[in-house]
Amino acid sequence: MRLSTKEVTSITAAFKICLGNMDYQLYLFGSRTDDSKKGGDIDLLVVVPLSEKQNVVNMKSKIRNEIFKNIPEQKIDITAATAAELKTDEFLASVFEHAILFCEMTHSQSRDSD
Repeated sequence: MRLSTKEVTSITAAFKICLGNMDYQLYLFGSRTDDSKKGGDIDLLVVVPLSEKQNVVNMKSKIRNEIFKNIPEQKIDITAATAAELKTDEFLASVFEHAILFCEMTHSQSRDSD
């Protein structure tokens, strides 16, 4: 994975701040998962319940801005999907196959950390 510890920490923290108590799984996919490649944008896949998908889509800019508080601005693509879409959408299924899990948040985890 071609991200620094600071980048990973900043990305996961931004999602936790912006998505609050929402259940989600956050993955890295694309060229940044391959240590032999160079460059490339940061492709993130956030898997959420169907009822929350549009909320996440609407928060993409807010999430990016939160990330950029701690790391330099760069191209970050955020794709929101449901678990069902990972099985039915050809593109999502193909990227998910090689995606790297960053973090997973469930309501029980968020209550435990309060």
